Amino acid sequence: MAQIENNWYVLMGEQKYGPYEYKSIINMIQTNQLMDYNYVWAPHLSSWTQIHQLEDFSRDRFINILKNESEAGVVNAFLKREHTRTDVDVPIMGHNHQRFFDGQMVSVSKVGALCLLNSPLIQVGDRLKLHVKSDEKDSVPFNVECEVIRKNFSKQRLNSKSGLYYAVRFHDIQPVGVQTIQTWIQAPEKSA
Repeated sequence: MAQIENNWYVLMGEQKYGPYEYKSIINMIQTNQLMDYNYVWAPHLSSWTQIHQLEDFSRDRFINILKNESEAGVVNAFLKREHTRTDVDVPIMGHNHQRFFDGQMVSVSKVGALCLLNSPLIQVGDRLKLHVKSDEKDSVPFNVECEVIRKNFSKQRLNSKSGLYYAVRFHDIQPVGVQTIQTWIQAPEKSA
């Protein structure tokens, strides 16, 4: 496969860097050295292209790589998660001190979450206040203060209510929230 070779270049401002191996680009994405809006180029591309527009760096491609043993050399480019992450489907409301939004938490660990928020206007570095309310019987709502550490861009045309995925790092969680998240992590089949 062409993308496995030493042939990827990165554009930062006016400066071009490379060549890099495909697995090095994956690692730079995972460590936030490259964001979805950064431009890359490889010989199989007709022009410099934003990372989020390339199938080479899509979630589906990464899942495929992780399942395919023949790409073992690339698999080691992925960071091992330090904290267990669990899929959830939990409604949330929140604000970034400027705008209110709603959405849902789609996965969670004890240190952060992936959220689908109905606003494309939130930026990396924004501090958010989230109100989390599970639909589970006897669940108690809780609040979380967090920071956006990653924004996943979209190819679709966005408007003020378009949902985008945001990775957030928790800074402050109410004690009931810490207990609830721990319950979700220990019993993932109940959280969906």
